Amino acid sequence: MKLPETKNIDPQVNYGKAHNPFPGLRPFKIEESHLFFGREGQSDEVLLKLSQHRFVGVIGPSGSGKSSFIYCGVLPILYGGFLTGTSTEWEVVVTRPGASPIDNLAQALMEADLTEEINGEEDLKIKKTIISSMLKSSSLGLVETILQFRRDSDKNYLILVDQFEELFRFKDSSSANSVNETLAFINLLMEAINHQGAPIYVAITMRSDFIGECSQFPELTKKINDSQYLIPQMTRDQKRRAITGPVAVGNAAIAPRLVQQLLNDLGDNPDQLPILQHALMRTWDYWTHFKDFEEEPLDIKHYEAIGTMAEALSMHANEAYDELNEEQKRICESLFKAITEKRGGSFGIRRPTKLSEIASIASTSEHKLIDIIDKFRDPSRSLLTPQYGIRLDEDSIIDISHESLMRIWSRLKNWVNDEEDAVAMYKRLAEAAEMYQEGKTSLWRPPDLQLALNWKEKHNPTLIWGQRYHPAYERTLSFLEHSEEEYVIEQKAKELQQKRRLRTARMTALVMGAATVISILFLVYAFVQKTEADAQKDKAEVQADIAKQNELLAEKEKKEAERQTEIANQQRDRAAEQEKLATKASIRATEQAKIAEQRRIAAVAAEGRASEAAIKAQKASLEAQRQEKIAKQNEEAATRLRYLAIANAMAVKSTQLNDPQLKGLLAQQAYIFDEEYSTYDYSPEIYDGLYYALKEFNHPLTNTLQGHEKAAKEVVAGAADNEFFSGGSQGSIIRWKKSGEKWIADSIAGKRPRRVVKSLVFDASNNTLYAAGQFITETGETIIEKYNLSKPGSEPTKIKGVNGSFVKMRISSNGLYVLDEAGRSIKKVSDNQVTEVYASKDKINDFDFSDDELWLGKDSGALVRYNLDSRKDSVLFNNGTAISAIDRLVTFTAIGDLEGGVKLFSDNNFTDFTDLTGHSGAIDDIKFSDDAAFMLSSSKDRSVRVWNLAEITEQPIVLSDHNNWVWSADFSTNKEFIFSASEDGDIHIWPFSVDVLGNQLCDELERNMTSIEWATFVAPDITYELTCPELEKP
Repeated sequence: MKLPETKNIDPQVNYGKAHNPFPGLRPFKIEESHLFFGREGQSDEVLLKLSQHRFVGVIGPSGSGKSSFIYCGVLPILYGGFLTGTSTEWEVVVTRPGASPIDNLAQALMEADLTEEINGEEDLKIKKTIISSMLKSSSLGLVETILQFRRDSDKNYLILVDQFEELFRFKDSSSANSVNETLAFINLLMEAINHQGAPIYVAITMRSDFIGECSQFPELTKKINDSQYLIPQMTRDQKRRAITGPVAVGNAAIAPRLVQQLLNDLGDNPDQLPILQHALMRTWDYWTHFKDFEEEPLDIKHYEAIGTMAEALSMHANEAYDELNEEQKRICESLFKAITEKRGGSFGIRRPTKLSEIASIASTSEHKLIDIIDKFRDPSRSLLTPQYGIRLDEDSIIDISHESLMRIWSRLKNWVNDEEDAVAMYKRLAEAAEMYQEGKTSLWRPPDLQLALNWKEKHNPTLIWGQRYHPAYERTLSFLEHSEEEYVIEQKAKELQQKRRLRTARMTALVMGAATVISILFLVYAFVQKTEADAQKDKAEVQADIAKQNELLAEKEKKEAERQTEIANQQRDRAAEQEKLATKASIRATEQAKIAEQRRIAAVAAEGRASEAAIKAQKASLEAQRQEKIAKQNEEAATRLRYLAIANAMAVKSTQLNDPQLKGLLAQQAYIFDEEYSTYDYSPEIYDGLYYALKEFNHPLTNTLQGHEKAAKEVVAGAADNEFFSGGSQGSIIRWKKSGEKWIADSIAGKRPRRVVKSLVFDASNNTLYAAGQFITETGETIIEKYNLSKPGSEPTKIKGVNGSFVKMRISSNGLYVLDEAGRSIKKVSDNQVTEVYASKDKINDFDFSDDELWLGKDSGALVRYNLDSRKDSVLFNNGTAISAIDRLVTFTAIGDLEGGVKLFSDNNFTDFTDLTGHSGAIDDIKFSDDAAFMLSSSKDRSVRVWNLAEITEQPIVLSDHNNWVWSADFSTNKEFIFSASEDGDIHIWPFSVDVLGNQLCDELERNMTSIEWATFVAPDITYELTCPELEKP
């Protein structure tokens, strides 16, 4: 959380009773031993083992307080001279293995009171080189160094190796030099312990999950078996002292219920101790600057304000991150990826790294990197080491203060996972390059090639980064580039081939078109031939009839001739001739009929061929038209996509410009292109461009409302279209109404001590408003307030008997349901009748109500449905991440978690869900619009995201113009606006429609784009047009 009042506070100054007694994430220092509580009496056993064996290994899980125990429990007693059987004078040499264990030990010996006065930087380097050389010369190097350089012969030396597990990273390394240095370092310690002539003692702190690594070193294993101290888990009373002790030293008081809440949140997990210290540090800071009266104790409201143990660390780290500009954020990501890693794909470990190496990995200068590191190692944060005040140079080793930062900070968890994926891809690529060089595999092709190219573009790997994981960096990148080049050549060849095919298709279409015309001509010719054949056939039939008649006549004449032979002898020859002629005519008629039939058959065949050719030609013509239509559609799609890409680029660019006029012109022209070429009305890029352009002109649509002095905790829509209510951390409740372009505040309840509004519910059917939270009356009673909005100014009805504070309320047709602050009980409230309807062993963070069922989001990660009639519950979903917000409408159910995840379930199917990503902080509120068309999620990452449920795969509109956490958000009744309430007390009003924003800018602009600006930001080949037609072209 960002505390504006603490910006100029110097953490090194003692502010009296306000001085923070909690160190936060870093271990306690020896000078803070008066603040170290909870492990009293445990140091004696460690000192006894150290005295007997000159060695002790303090072993424990991550976060169990090993380093703090040594610095504040063991060392003060050691310095006090209470170790029997030896000198009372001690010199403690503190070192960490890091990347170069022996060189780090040499540096620690240099900083100890071991050598004479050092004059200048050159003398320092010479002394360090001498000591380092002595340490590396033999296994007795440590003994010889101390015996040669010590000034006081009566002084004992304790070599304290903190974070001993760092050593085993080198044993896992493929580098022989690294493995040898690990062995040499251990031998130095073992020989020093065994050498009776040197007063050298060794103590190590090590995470218990690395104890198995020690078995590879027999001498070290024996020492640990003989003299180890497994740091015990703190009892509940010891944890209580660790909480209350420093508060008492700080001359302050802490409420018993906060102590109880802290102990419950802490549980039995030992790695939560640093998280507890950090949460207490943040709670103390918040209490110091926001307490209502001087004697007020630290209480739950201060603890919840910083996000509780579940979120405080993540939010604190995000606070530092949000102070960075975009370039610094990129460098910051590279920084944290460089100093953390996953071990075995399961848990994260530190990877302390030289500042110069990190700068090379991040491709930045060392002074820019130092500026970022200082943000995170500021004394009020202490998230990175070395501690604030130590000058950083190129050889400084940068590290996170504690592994718990990797588990709690959601952004860092994502970075670590992303880095693991990036390393896995790089190693795959390196192995493929090696095999390709050996001729065992081929170049990469999609999809592997595309994945690798995406990896390169996203991570932009550097030589130093690559060599951390595989030495053949140049060969690996060369293999990728060669694969890409070959693929591009292959694709170009395919494109040329495709173009040839297209040209061939066009030529074919032309040829087939010509064939169609020719086929039609053939069809006409065939028809003419058929007609002529039919005429010949008719003529032949006439000739056949004539021949038949002649034959009959000849027969008749023959008969007549036979009867009159004697009379017509002279006619015999003529009759015979007539008979011959008739026969010939008959034969000729038959032949003509055959010829006519053959011509008819040929004509029919020709007609069929012509018809078939015509059909083929028509099909070819249609195919050519279809291909032309597809080509035209592709051209239109390409044009549309180009304009949309230009629109998005212009909108994004507009947010980066400082000139209000040019900023507005780019945003407005982007909107114009988007309106013309896009079918989607909720582009986040266009929205951002228009919104931030209007903000440059202080347009009323971008103004924020101030009505709460401190945090605004809740907003809820009212009955009217442009009406809503807000509640604040000082008990104030405001009714807001839109009048013209302004929003008018009508105070329902003013600032009130001992009141924190955490939940508001508007009951439209009765025109009433319920308010709940920490509502404590002067008599100590807790109440819920009920306001009759039909009687403005009237006192609220005080619903008593609720016995506790409440954080969430839901209303239904049969009553009001409330969730208590502890998250263990849901009660039904009707007038002054309060009935518990659900009790839970594990904490409920949010709930909703539908029909006769409660929908519960639990800290365990479980989504639970509870039937009020049958009194049975069922777990619908659980992925182990604490649910922080829930909403349900019709068939949709949405949940948000503490890590920024949002999951959307539909049709009561809780097996499949849509994972909505983008938030980097805990989700505080989820709301559906009344028509179930949209959903919004508000988060501690200072943003609200608006999701279109009909186009859920589209990117949401991101409302990010908040200066602090967003506690609550809601849609107006008519869905014209979105309201949001943030930790700094601001109420934001967001126009929901892109069109509303797009119709405003030209009223603010004074000119159009110049031709040069158009060519630069649009494109030289796109015809210039006036962005605002009512304005002249410059």
